[in-house]
Parts: sequence; C-alpha cells; structure tokens
Amino acid sequence: MIEKTLAIFVLFMMTVVPLHFSFASDKESCSGGGMKEFSLGELKLCINDEPGNGDYTLRFSTDKELIFKGECAFKTQEPKIVRNTPLPNCSSLLAYCFSGGAHCCTTLFIATECGHKISLDMADMAHSDGRVNFIEADGAPGKVLRIFDWQFAYYAPEDSQIQLSFANSPAMARLLVFDDGHWRPDRIGEFSRFYSRLSLQAIHEAGALTKEPESAASVALKAAYYSIMSGEPSERATEILSQLLPEQWRLESPKVVSDLRRAATEFNPVENIR
Repeated sequence: MIEKTLAIFVLFMMTVVPLHFSFASDKESCSGGGMKEFSLGELKLCINDEPGNGDYTLRFSTDKELIFKGECAFKTQEPKIVRNTPLPNCSSLLAYCFSGGAHCCTTLFIATECGHKISLDMADMAHSDGRVNFIEADGAPGKVLRIFDWQFAYYAPEDSQIQLSFANSPAMARLLVFDDGHWRPDRIGEFSRFYSRLSLQAIHEAGALTKEPESAASVALKAAYYSIMSGEPSERATEILSQLLPEQWRLESPKVVSDLRRAATEFNPVENIR
C-alpha cells in the first residue's frame, strides 16, 4: 500500500460560502491599499496582502456572490491571465495559494472563460511550488496544463527494503485537460506519445546513475510510471524495473508496478468549485 504523506494543509484553511447581505463589505474588498484585482468576465479575483508577515487573502467572487475565500502564506507566484488558452477565444486565470511548511503545500486555482461560461477549479499541487505551464500534447484539442504527481514522495512499501528520501522522491509529470467546461487529470493511454517519450528519457537517465542507487531507483519509478501512462501493459513496466532498479530491489518490481498502476489510475487532484 502506498504511504501517502501528502498533507493538503491549505484546504483546511479555506472556506466556500455563499454571499449574504451580511457580507456586503466583502463586495468592496478590492478597493483600497494593499489590494490587487484580476477580472475574467464576471469573475473577480481579489488579493489582500497582510502587512508585515507576507500572508494574504485570496477570494473569488462575482457582483452577486462570494464563491471562494482562502488564507494563504507568502506568495510563490503572482496570478496570471493567459489569453486564447486552453482553446482559441478562451482565457485562463491562474492563481496560487501556498499553505506554508516544509515542502508542502500549494493549491492552484484555474478560472477559465470559454464562450459564455466561466468555471473555477482548484488542483492540489502538493510539494510543487513553481509556476505551472500550458503545453501542447499530441491528441489534445487545445493546450493542457503540466503538473506533477507526488504520490511517491518518501516511497517506502510495507515489508520492503525500498525507502526513498524526499530529495530522491520522484515527481511524475501529469496533464490536466480542459473537458466539458472543467479541468480534469488525463487518463491512462490518452496521451500515449507524450508518455512514451518521457519513459524513454527516464530509461536513458537511469542508465547513467548506476553509482547512485537511490537516484537510479527514483528515475526507474518514473520510467515505469510513464510506461503505464502511455498505455503499455504492466508486464512492460515490470521489465523496466527489473532492468533499472538497484539489484537488491529488483525482486520488489511486481509490488512496485502494482503501486504505480494504482497511483496512475487514482490520481485526481482537481476539485470543481464553480
């Protein structure tokens, strides 16, 4: 069983509430000093910097309701509006909320305007603290978001000799796809070429790490994970691990592949807000 050590602290700090008349002052919160406002159609993002400590309040609202409000630690990235993304004549607003703490945790907010509809989703980015990127992938109708799956941070299967430090924990690339008005994680086999390339790159990289067993094991996990995401059978992932894992860990390959496939299948960091 995978030891999931990802603690989404930021989600405990946030509330989703309807706007009642008692919240009238919230409607005016984007005016005054220390405030920044970003607009996407009727949706407004207000950021209120707290003086002295770097904390800030992030809130999404319309003229009629407060949709989402959260308390965040210091900024890791500034919000950004990207035009003609993910599709032509659509726009996306990206905002980040960091909870504070070692390695963890960042939540990504994605507001998307396509046609007359504006959606708001949030994605748990776990230990990632950098800016996400829109990329093009074979088979995608528009641009997709590249994020990372951190389910194998500190990976240490029960009754196993394998134990990875955070420094050598693999972060697997995954894609978020804009589908039916909201963002969702990609599926196994959906972007076969994209993941086949990543698997081959990881295989090549692992081959050069024979003198660094823990680093080699981490990259071997990536190669097998990407093989699974490309749609190849589990037998191929087992073969990759049997070749690339340090010798003392190779007998663990079937167990590791089972964990990899379950993680790839169950990965879903996105929650629809609006």
